[in-house]
Amino acid sequence: MNNNINIERRLNTFIQVSKNITSNESLKQLIQEIIEEVIESIDKADAGFLLLWNEEKRYLEIEAAVNFKEEMYLKNKLLEGEGISGSVLEDGQSRLINTVEKIQEAMSNMRNKTLRYYLDSTVHAFLPVSCMSVPLTHQNQKIGVLTIDNFKNGGFFTAEDLRFLEAIGNQIAISIVNARAFQEKEQRANQLEAILHLHNELNETVLKGKGMKALVARLSASLQGRIYYFDSLYRLEASHLHFKAEIPSLSSWLNSYTKELKSQQLHSIVYDGRFIGQALSVMSSFGTMGYLVITGITAPLDTVGELGFKHAASIIAIEQIKLQEQIKNKQAEKEMLLNEIIRGNFTPEVHSYLKKYGMIAAKNYIFLAIKCDGDINQLVSIEESVVRIFGKKYDIMTFPQNDMVYLLLGTRARIGEKIDEITMYTERLQTIHHEATVFFGRPVLSLRNISISYQDVKMMMDMYVQDGEKRGRIYNFRSLGYKRYLINISDEEAIHFVENILGPIIDQTSRSAKNDLMLTLKIYLDADKNAAKTAEMMHLHPNTVYYRLQQLQEKLDCNFDHLEDLINLKTAMYLYDKL
Repeated sequence: MNNNINIERRLNTFIQVSKNITSNESLKQLIQEIIEEVIESIDKADAGFLLLWNEEKRYLEIEAAVNFKEEMYLKNKLLEGEGISGSVLEDGQSRLINTVEKIQEAMSNMRNKTLRYYLDSTVHAFLPVSCMSVPLTHQNQKIGVLTIDNFKNGGFFTAEDLRFLEAIGNQIAISIVNARAFQEKEQRANQLEAILHLHNELNETVLKGKGMKALVARLSASLQGRIYYFDSLYRLEASHLHFKAEIPSLSSWLNSYTKELKSQQLHSIVYDGRFIGQALSVMSSFGTMGYLVITGITAPLDTVGELGFKHAASIIAIEQIKLQEQIKNKQAEKEMLLNEIIRGNFTPEVHSYLKKYGMIAAKNYIFLAIKCDGDINQLVSIEESVVRIFGKKYDIMTFPQNDMVYLLLGTRARIGEKIDEITMYTERLQTIHHEATVFFGRPVLSLRNISISYQDVKMMMDMYVQDGEKRGRIYNFRSLGYKRYLINISDEEAIHFVENILGPIIDQTSRSAKNDLMLTLKIYLDADKNAAKTAEMMHLHPNTVYYRLQQLQEKLDCNFDHLEDLINLKTAMYLYDKL
């Protein structure tokens, strides 16, 4: 009679576990129900636990148990091959072990802490008298282990009990795989819903025209972190919940990792081995437009957070493109205005602009050009700096173009007396924009003559670019000297003049002699006719230099002490280098 009851009970358990295969319950709830059903169906069983294999961390962890203390068994992590359950997982073979002595022997390879956790977690605080353990596998994939114990019931588990546990184990493995698949599907659905919700919130913020600050604030609220947006020059443009002390270090970090950030992947910001946050470049067809940064988080963003962060970067890129297009349109308008001013075409519209910026009331004018190798943000930044520095003392009009900002200054005072002050302000500008090279033309007394100052600037830029102009320098029209009259000379005239002055040493049959004499003459003139300095620069004995200088004067029929001869030589050498 009892045997029939056992068979019926086990059949019901098998049916119940099979039903669970298609269940949509949570994995933990499913496993707890299964192990309770199994223990109930085996008359000698009074305890048991189901362990799942953590592939990433490489250990077994108890997912559900009966008659074990949860606060203790949750601490226990079994390695592959450790104890009875670990050995079953390792070789995939079931175990049926009877008597305390044999169970103790099978558990002898357990680490002290895992054995202690096991004993402390049992309700009875001693080893079982009988134990069965079977592997849970599906399609050669290790799922876990099911272990059933008998602590106080009379008798031992039988081979028949083990066969039943193995059969039920196969069904349990399928149930767990299905539950995991459902859980992952549900999790993906929840993630998708969260992503769409965040995307919609960000999109709505932009569509309502709330601006960058509102977008950053919305992102900060969603991701629970401090959000910063830096422009391409690493300057903070917008933030929410920012921590002022970390802004300089974040700017410095972005500057150091510019190359790595071009991958458009989130990069972890780490200081002294400590995770600070993550950064992402905001990119478009124009290049890097800025950087989006999140701090105040303890770990990298999850899938939802990462996709939301990237979506925010895409929105910012679109908004920045719109902004840049607006800036470019304004630049095009200013370029047209500049052309009209240079041509002297003072239409009512041009006159209105000049009046707006105070140029009509001014009586003295000067043109400057500020050259930089940056993007549109750099030009905007230079414009802002120019207005801030020069705007206190001068009327200003700016005309940004490509890699250049043209600046028209106007004042009622005599601008010729202001050159030193303008130079001082220019040097102040270069403390902010170190790479900027500044050119300024001669001062003029009328707007009708402003094109003269503008042409000076253009002439200097052409000349110094050809000469290999150095960045971060200031060039004024006065520094051109005699060269201003040579810039437009034709090649034919230049060749004729060079041959007339330097012909005797250019036409020498010995190229080495020619090179030596030409080089000596060039360095001698650059060294302000200092023979000793020339010898030092050429690493020659002074007597050698004196001999060459004597040869040069004889061959060129000139005297280095005559001003006219020196002017001819310097002019010829300059033109020779240009040819």
